[in-house]
Amino acid sequence: MQLRLLAIVGVLFAAVSCASEDPTQGDTFYRQGEYEKAIQAYTKVLESKPFNVNVTYNRGRAYEELGQFEEALADFKHSVEMDPRYVPGYLSIGNYYFRKENYKQAAFNYAKAVKVDDSDAQAHFLNGEAEHKQGNIDKALESYNYAISNNKQLGEAYLYRGVIYMQKEQKQKGCNDFRTARSLDVQEAEEAIRKYCN
Repeated sequence: MQLRLLAIVGVLFAAVSCASEDPTQGDTFYRQGEYEKAIQAYTKVLESKPFNVNVTYNRGRAYEELGQFEEALADFKHSVEMDPRYVPGYLSIGNYYFRKENYKQAAFNYAKAVKVDDSDAQAHFLNGEAEHKQGNIDKALESYNYAISNNKQLGEAYLYRGVIYMQKEQKQKGCNDFRTARSLDVQEAEEAIRKYCN
């Protein structure tokens, strides 16, 4: 869960920073951790601009921070209904289902994000993780490969790809990936190296 949240933090902050064409207090409240006030501010904007994709999405993020996941999901779904190319919405919908351990539905939504933007390394990584959880290691491996080809600094993708290589009994490749993940400051990589590569 922690890795998944870290993996999309860049996308989320980018979406929050450009919340709407109109200046709102919602972004400020969100950044300050005042999520209830953020929801109120976003809702006020949506009363006059109900089809603002970014504000709808950001309100969903504020609901999510408060643990109001159903309300968050409704906003995330509405954001992609308004804009079928809105990658952050698909990623957040995927995260909702991943949290529920519905990995098939999570992968379905991550794959939609990939279809919109094939260069999005985070989307590939998250899709790989959801496929991996279902035991689809070949699909997961393909997704991790795409993630790494789009972002060579994505340490978690090396770590998880290394796990798959170990499952496939390709120890050298797995250990190489664990070492790369360690060089990118992925803490779990050190334990994997101790366990499998010494």
